Amino acid sequence: MSGIYIHFPFCKSKCIYCNFYSVINNTYTSDYLKSLLKEIELRHNYLEDTNVKTLYFGGGTPSLLNVVEISKILKKLKEYFSFDSSLEFTFEANPEQLSLDYLSDLKRLGVNRLSIGVQSFDDKILSLLKRKHTAADAEKSLTNALSCGFDNISIDLIYGISERDATMWEKELQKAFSLPITHLSAYSLTVEENTLLYKKIQKHEIAQLDEDHAVNDYKLLLKMSRESGFDNYEISNFARNNMISRHNFAYWKGIPYLGLGPSAHSYNGPSRQWNVSNISKYIESISLGVIPCESEILSLSMRYNEYVMLRLRTSMGVSLDVLKNEFGATLYQHFLDQFSKIQKSHYTFQNNGFVLTEEGKLYADRIAATLFI
Repeated sequence: MSGIYIHFPFCKSKCIYCNFYSVINNTYTSDYLKSLLKEIELRHNYLEDTNVKTLYFGGGTPSLLNVVEISKILKKLKEYFSFDSSLEFTFEANPEQLSLDYLSDLKRLGVNRLSIGVQSFDDKILSLLKRKHTAADAEKSLTNALSCGFDNISIDLIYGISERDATMWEKELQKAFSLPITHLSAYSLTVEENTLLYKKIQKHEIAQLDEDHAVNDYKLLLKMSRESGFDNYEISNFARNNMISRHNFAYWKGIPYLGLGPSAHSYNGPSRQWNVSNISKYIESISLGVIPCESEILSLSMRYNEYVMLRLRTSMGVSLDVLKNEFGATLYQHFLDQFSKIQKSHYTFQNNGFVLTEEGKLYADRIAATLFI
């Protein structure tokens, strides 16, 4: 089993909070596509298993791709990989681009899971975040998707926004859970130095983020998602009827994947590599037949830390059997010694696994750091 991630780095504008690699200049689009097709050729041997079970188009804004461009990418992938009959094909999209015609094209191309960047159902918050769509656009995109036959629909929401009080957040969650979605990804607003949000906070144009505000928003999210039949299978992800993101869940389970495009990461077990986060350097290097990437071999301690960090975020938790069998007696004992330092209300044991409680999820990063080697 393996997965493929395609990074499309172009956007029409930069959102205030975004720290993902993306560019506004679309003059590179044609050269990017040529380079991406070439990279597929150059890297088709990266994965031992060429049977692809998950395919994910992310960005950036993949919904700026037209049907012909998507078709070319899929055709090239199929030259080197076989798509499993149960393939999960996820496509990220912005609400304002999801017309009935475009959705019908995506459906025809085999997309069977949509990840829609809603972020908020409040027009004032959307304006603050510098999103291009309205709340009405968001609802319309979901209606269009449903009418085109999509039954696996995820949306993104952002919480911890100082300008939105608890009543407003509750209203947004009520709206989200009333719509025909099967999955929700919710992320706390964070401040990265190279974002417009950081600059606006420094200039006092936007209020400083309040950690208590974010914690209270998350607690309400946990409560309302549970009441709406959504399982919190990973700290930031919620699914109804077990409609989890199989692609992302494979990341958390340590399953190999190939990342294509500028800034994309890949993982094959013993090592990890990542492409340069620069579109012109990416294009230039690929034209010379050279993958523009850095890589690292993962030591046992690095793999242990990554396993603990990722599995702590999930409902599976950290398996004591895996620790003992895959990481050895020394690291297993280290884990046992360290978890005794963690507050008992922050964890539980289920099926011989160390699992965070709802309270513990609020301190996941701190708990992971305690358990690291």
